[in-house]
Amino acid sequence: MLRRRRIQGVPAGQRQTEGANQMSLDLRERISGCWAGKCLGGAIGMPFEGVPYRPNLTPESIRLRQDVPNDDLEMQLIWLTGLRERGLDLDAAAFSHLWRRHIPAGCDEYSIAIRNLRHGVNPPVSGWLDNCFADGMGATIRSEIWAAVFAGRPDAAMHFAELDASVDHWGDGVWGEIFMAAAECRAFTTGELIPSLEFGRAQLPDDCRLARTLDAVFELHRAGVEAGEAGSRIRETFYHYNFTDCVTNLAFICHALLWGNGEFLPSVLSAVNLGRDADCTGASVGAFLGILLGRGGLPADLLERLNDRLSLSPYVERVPGVPQTLTETVDETLRLHETLRPKLPAVPYPAYAPYRPDGSEPAICRSRWLVADPAECDTEALERELRKSGRCPERLKHRIIETGQLQFDLSPFARDANTLELFTFLQVRGTPPDPVMVSATADVGLTLWFDGEMQCNHHSRLPSLPSFHRAEGGAAFTRHFRDGERRLVRLRLQYCLPPLRACLMFGDPANNHLDEITLEI
Repeated sequence: MLRRRRIQGVPAGQRQTEGANQMSLDLRERISGCWAGKCLGGAIGMPFEGVPYRPNLTPESIRLRQDVPNDDLEMQLIWLTGLRERGLDLDAAAFSHLWRRHIPAGCDEYSIAIRNLRHGVNPPVSGWLDNCFADGMGATIRSEIWAAVFAGRPDAAMHFAELDASVDHWGDGVWGEIFMAAAECRAFTTGELIPSLEFGRAQLPDDCRLARTLDAVFELHRAGVEAGEAGSRIRETFYHYNFTDCVTNLAFICHALLWGNGEFLPSVLSAVNLGRDADCTGASVGAFLGILLGRGGLPADLLERLNDRLSLSPYVERVPGVPQTLTETVDETLRLHETLRPKLPAVPYPAYAPYRPDGSEPAICRSRWLVADPAECDTEALERELRKSGRCPERLKHRIIETGQLQFDLSPFARDANTLELFTFLQVRGTPPDPVMVSATADVGLTLWFDGEMQCNHHSRLPSLPSFHRAEGGAAFTRHFRDGERRLVRLRLQYCLPPLRACLMFGDPANNHLDEITLEI
């Protein structure tokens, strides 16, 4: 049975409506709908996370697995404990403390933030430094808590969303969470769909990539473009090689909401069926409609399959006082709203101003490489010489580059689709984990050797996206190392054209970056 409620801001002629007007819903009902919709939408999209294709999922083919933890929800549970402990004093330093204390590992931007925080780099620099995933979805999916706790005060919702996102994101990655927090905050108090999305868009600067993308999506909707055609245009125009890119996925989310006519399951399926970060888009659409419809407006057959007990990662379960059930999550969210909302300052919080790098940022991952061009020297003979002497020949020292960035720029050496051969020595100091995760990526085809032994040969020609679990533009693999080990690294890059980036990095099985392995010559 599908329960239907009227959503404000959706023209009545676009859908059938029954039951109570949205404005009659109380805050508990909306919060309950938000968290239930979040869980349902995420579970529906989970099997298709990261797919490059369109899944064509139907109501009949949905497979709900609720035993898989999802960072769309569980990190927000940690923020609930932070709000309980610190209240409105939950500032950038407090967020850093929560990460250091409770989040031991993660992927992509989470991994970068953890590395930066471990080295004393605090937000907002932690979200910018060496972050290839600064525009990822990792913060956008954490917006609901701020919208709910600060319902009626969008300035506060946006302020705490900014603090949250700035730990592990920058620029559009922060604007994404601000957009969703503002739109959802408006939805909590008005029950309106389209005006809420437009309110969220109004909080963005016109010159950011997210704003330009959302403007194009809204224009397609105003022009009356049919849903399927609009989805195809959006996917073709804003497709991104990083499947977690928040701009691409927010375009999918807004498409699903704008053309979904306020219907829960069709809207969630629309988001999931555009592919890419499908669990996050499904979860965000589900949460947004849960706010508008309330729990009682969600499909009864899906609610019957929803466990009240949350499936959480072990590190989240260990956090003292973290909610273990949906019921506890709703109760705690509402309690914090009732406690903190009256304490908010009368003066609105300031708008987000992205961090501007000034050159004072630290270099955490210094490495040195000898860059050789086979057209100018015999690289086979050079490799033999390096392995024998263990040092760079004096005649080639002017070809050594030093970089303090995770991805190093080789554009000055890339010309006429040439081949580049890079050499360095891998040095192990201390006892590394066993095994070590190795990630080698570049914007062009690459081949990697350690002491003459080939490690990987990858030629997908995807842009470099360094990660330990999904290394687009290269490969991630395991290798065993021991303390004191030193090996010659040879990295061949083919058909080089600017701009050109490459990366070789090392991590533990939990995707944490290692300090024990350095690259020196």
